[in-house]
Amino acid sequence: MKTNEILEDISVAVIVLTRVPINNIFAINQDIEIHRGQWAYPFVGALIGFFLFLLISFFESLGISREISIVISLSMGILLTGALHEDGVADFFDSLGGKDYTTRQKILKDSRLGTYGVLALTIVFLLKFLLISELKSSLALACGLIACSSLGRFSILILVNYCDFSKQAGLTKHLKKVTNRTIVLCGIFCMLWVLPAGFLSIIIIMIIGYASTFLFVKFVVPFNQGLSGDLLGLGVIFMEIFSLIIITASFS
Repeated sequence: MKTNEILEDISVAVIVLTRVPINNIFAINQDIEIHRGQWAYPFVGALIGFFLFLLISFFESLGISREISIVISLSMGILLTGALHEDGVADFFDSLGGKDYTTRQKILKDSRLGTYGVLALTIVFLLKFLLISELKSSLALACGLIACSSLGRFSILILVNYCDFSKQAGLTKHLKKVTNRTIVLCGIFCMLWVLPAGFLSIIIIMIIGYASTFLFVKFVVPFNQGLSGDLLGLGVIFMEIFSLIIITASFS
């Protein structure tokens, strides 16, 4: 793969996963297929995690408390990604109020936010805040933020590879299965960021990852009659939370 193709793939991944107007910085073919940047999702996730780490460190250097620094940084991170994955979490939990598939699909397409969605987002934000607050050292903070963000985006590759798309998938259906070699290399890349937390953390995260994939493939995806963008967002947040729990526990 040529250097310009690698850069273009990464640029496509940035466009898909964030709201950074990178297409105004680099010349990118507007007709390019979004699946070309899939291998770079964990890399972009690591960059997002590193950005949050820098933000928290910067605000703390100004004398702002750790707690306030985390809240501000998490909020800016949501702006950076356009709440892409959080929106999936809210939509999924709102859809649980539907009695059948048709009703759930109507709820998913409704732009309004319901009680279940609000509660789910509140719990997710609080969990992230509390877990990150427990990462006392700079090494632990960097490890937790970069690893969980990278692993979260890696979950997209796993789910796309092992699940069939829903008829209501929208743009998500343009994603494609990647090779086993890509899965292995991306997995190794993600686990490198977990190394400071110890090998036990790596093993537990691998077990959790396998269990989560099984859960989604056997129960969550069939419940939705196929994989959709909302379920991918749910998978990203789910993996972020559980990897943060494991890493936080390791450093504690």
